[in-house]
Amino acid sequence: MTFLRTLAPVTRAACNVSSYPLPSTRFLSTSLPRFNSIVPSTPPASLNEGEKHIYSKLFEKFQPRKLIVEDISGGCGSMYQVEVVSPSFKDLSMVKQHRLVNEALKEEIKGMHGIRLTTKAAV
Repeated sequence: MTFLRTLAPVTRAACNVSSYPLPSTRFLSTSLPRFNSIVPSTPPASLNEGEKHIYSKLFEKFQPRKLIVEDISGGCGSMYQVEVVSPSFKDLSMVKQHRLVNEALKEEIKGMHGIRLTTKAAV
């Protein structure tokens, strides 16, 4: 036995929602989640040596609420993805936040192909 199913476009009338107004705009939340605790000062054991070194340096400099360091080069240490959420970035533009991180990692960046930074001020 074969069943054929036909699909029809759904209309307001079909849904019986004609009495409900459809929103003309969407509201997106741009608020940051609140990070109440400081990340551990000891790098996670799952990090490789390069990641641990960068993690320790950034932790010492910024006392972040969130810190993620990931080697995205396949383990050779030439490209890192770093996310830092810190109270140190309060009232600073993103460019100034990135400059602070670049300054903190000046020596490490010399040996890298690139770094992908995400920074935010902790609320």
